[in-house]
Amino acid sequence: MEAAETTPTRAAALPLELAREAPVFDVAPEEELLYSLSADGRRKFMHPVVHKGRYWKIRRAIAYALAAAFLGLPHVRVGGYPAVMLDLANRRTHVFGATFYPTDTLILLSLCFGVIVTVFFVASSFGRMWCGYSCPQTVWLEFFFRPIEAFLEGGPYKQRKLNDAPWSGRKIAIETAKWAAWTVLALLMSTTFVAYFAGWGPLAHGLATSPLAWTGPLFAIGLLTTAIVFDFGWFRDQMCTIACPYGRLQNVLSDQDTILVAYDGKRGDPKVKLKDRVEGVRAGDCIDCRACVNACPTGTDIRRGLQPECIGTAQCVDACNEVMTAQRKPIGLIRYTSERQQKGGARHLWRARTLVYLALMAVAWGSLGTLVLTRADALVEIVRGGREAYRLLPGGEVANQQRVRVTNQIAETQRFTIELLGPAGARLIVADSPIVAAPDAVVTVNMVTTVPQSAFTDGQVSARYLVRSDRGFRKEMEFMLLGPFSSAGGKP
Repeated sequence: MEAAETTPTRAAALPLELAREAPVFDVAPEEELLYSLSADGRRKFMHPVVHKGRYWKIRRAIAYALAAAFLGLPHVRVGGYPAVMLDLANRRTHVFGATFYPTDTLILLSLCFGVIVTVFFVASSFGRMWCGYSCPQTVWLEFFFRPIEAFLEGGPYKQRKLNDAPWSGRKIAIETAKWAAWTVLALLMSTTFVAYFAGWGPLAHGLATSPLAWTGPLFAIGLLTTAIVFDFGWFRDQMCTIACPYGRLQNVLSDQDTILVAYDGKRGDPKVKLKDRVEGVRAGDCIDCRACVNACPTGTDIRRGLQPECIGTAQCVDACNEVMTAQRKPIGLIRYTSERQQKGGARHLWRARTLVYLALMAVAWGSLGTLVLTRADALVEIVRGGREAYRLLPGGEVANQQRVRVTNQIAETQRFTIELLGPAGARLIVADSPIVAAPDAVVTVNMVTTVPQSAFTDGQVSARYLVRSDRGFRKEMEFMLLGPFSSAGGKP
């Protein structure tokens, strides 16, 4: 507020010509703004300098592995289906040979709970290392889209120079080639993403033979391709610093023992450039070369402390280590550490919240594993059928129409039979017996259960069924039948 009040006065005291040339935003120093914005509010495009140090090589290996998994999984077949496929049309999901249905609610609940708790654990323990090493935004931008840009335009300096240059035949050719290559890569990514839902085989065949019949997938591919090109070609670091909520979530979940990338101020300050150093005058190890800033994909100056713009790529660590080695000084001026370690303490890896998260993760993932491993070979449901609650037959019996839905959850065909165990005097008629269910098939069959009217109490009676298959599946089930409240046949 003080700066805002004094600046107009200072500007007013200047001659008219100088006042017109005064910075519009001189009340807001550039260092107080987002790194992606200049002092006057214009976008600053980041062109980070790549330092191929230890952490960059680790990130590259992880990035290539994740990209290969993403592009390759739809092509790998396990149990006759893609390794991972979300078949929304048939309401089933294939994961490495196992097939899951919407009725697997407990499995879905365990999965969601496990993912949530794991995110909390990772954020509180490792900070934004997920962002720097495994996030798709970082993986594809830093190791695929930026390398294409560097191959066609050159290093960061040449990229900035080309961006500032007027349009010419050379610039048009380079920009056209760059955006065309990005579009091809984005098209591959979006088509692969759609293949997770439709399957590569049917998708490729359908688009090649009758594309007009695949308007839905075509629209999805076009929309995703446009979004990817916009994100990785223009929006870029602003996805991490402005749009992504994970950075804000990390700030809430972090504590003094959370791993973070930090600058050692005690060792590095005061920052003095090499040319400004004077013998006998104290200077820190930081030579203010700004290599750490120039290497950061989001333009963060890590020397200013922990900031939400830092996504934990450790590019500043590789850059600073390179400079320190050249200066014959110990590396680690910028390193992975924690707030507690910065203050001279020891980082507490095992703390109360960590143990709670680990316990919850054990429960969630253990439950998921148990539910998957103990999953039955089939899922059988009996539901009420027909428009009538029941029907009185001329012989004094009460008939209940039902539907039995059988889901075969193994990769072999099963033949199911249904037997009525009770009540006494009851009879069962199944429309199709045995019930043949192909692998991963869902078969629905009508059946009718007739029970003597005398068996009903308060208009209902419990019937017991035994469902068996030729593959060893066996399950007893109960179903509540409806009937009259009295022998007179009065309906409820």
